[in-house]
Amino acid sequence: MILNYLNLKSLTIILIFIFTLGLYSQDKALSEIEEITIKMEDINDAFIAKDTSALAKLLHDDITLGHSNGWLETKPDLLQTLINEGVLYTQIVMMSEPKFHFTSENLITTRRDINVSGVVNDTSFDVKLNVLEVWICEKSDWQLLARQSVNRKE
Repeated sequence: MILNYLNLKSLTIILIFIFTLGLYSQDKALSEIEEITIKMEDINDAFIAKDTSALAKLLHDDITLGHSNGWLETKPDLLQTLINEGVLYTQIVMMSEPKFHFTSENLITTRRDINVSGVVNDTSFDVKLNVLEVWICEKSDWQLLARQSVNRKE
């Protein structure tokens, strides 16, 4: 009788622990989604404002950006292009909620649709894009590691 009581008590404690661990994991995933969503908006704002110091913090040193026109940029390329007036972004609008895929504890991929307006080489542009992004967490900080955009078909 005492043995059954102890087994039931042990089982209850184990189940409470597993349930609590599951809630913690869900909360952690939710906070990471919120953090990355905010950083997506921060990157959009920094592109429009040409805020290279903000971009320097948000973008990983090894980032590769693939544009819908086939143009590839590294972090130094991107920052230099913004400084030299190569591209002027006037509007970046997220058209759908981002979709998140947790690849590992420190690597998340996202997909989202955005509409972008701006000027490049004195020519205005408006593009509808599907964007794939890879985010990496190093030293408790999420940074954009890779981004590829393609023209979105409607």
